[in-house]
Amino acid sequence: MAGTDVRAARERRGWQQEELAHRLGVSQGYVSLLERGRRPVPARLAAKLVSLLSMSPSALPVSTPKPLPNQQAARALGRLGYPGFAYLRKGARVNPMDVLLGALLADDVDARVVEGLPWLLLRYPDVDWERLVASAKQHDAQNRLGFLVALAGRLAETRGDAATAELLHRREHALQRSLLQHDDTFSRTALTQAERRWLVANRSPEARRWNLLATLTVDRLLNAG
Repeated sequence: MAGTDVRAARERRGWQQEELAHRLGVSQGYVSLLERGRRPVPARLAAKLVSLLSMSPSALPVSTPKPLPNQQAARALGRLGYPGFAYLRKGARVNPMDVLLGALLADDVDARVVEGLPWLLLRYPDVDWERLVASAKQHDAQNRLGFLVALAGRLAETRGDAATAELLHRREHALQRSLLQHDDTFSRTALTQAERRWLVANRSPEARRWNLLATLTVDRLLNAG
């Protein structure tokens, strides 16, 4: 979270530095230092700033990338607003990138969690894209990411969100230069050889383009929530 982001959000709120300082329980001078980049925004204040100033959760700190268990991923998706896990919406939010990277790095991702990931890319296009791509490539997960971006772009088109669709299509096109030739899957250890053969023959067009063994389609996403 940059100080300039804090300042812009505060000004959109119509608050003076003194008002924000009072609500944060800090001095006006400290807020001034934060906004000028003279002090880093500490994690203990980041969540409060996001809530007070209605900032995107993409401004929250990002954890060290690590596989995310399915239950934690489901809770995080619910707290970020995903309709499919609306019953899990209570609780502290995390940066959407933590969920995306956690799923990209996990060996076996529950199908309902996978269905929520394109929604996450559509809902939060302001994620740190360069960092997300770099981490995906570092773990050979760019095919997974490309597949999710392709679905999110199609979903944006279906919903009439032309600007987001164009952004996602550009991101998919850029990712294609790093396409891995071997097949990947969101169930790396759970599939039998017979299931793999079936998926090769029946995967969706987006999955085929990204060498992914998956049948998830935009039509299913439209009914997932």
